[in-house]
Amino acid sequence: MDENRDDVPSVTDEEIGAYMMRQLRSGRVKASVLVVLTEKNFPGVARERIIRCFNALDSKYLKG
Repeated sequence: MDENRDDVPSVTDEEIGAYMMRQLRSGRVKASVLVVLTEKNFPGVARERIIRCFNALDSKYLKG
């Protein structure tokens, strides 16, 4: 089942990052659950890719 998870060429890293930023800015999602929420909304994208996009975020919402 997981062998084809990264075969979603229609979803770019920019789209994933934009989705994460929208969620953070909404104030309804904490950074600690953002990766899990993104995995649920982009089921065909590998977890490693989602984590890479999360790490690339430069946001005041992620600063402690």
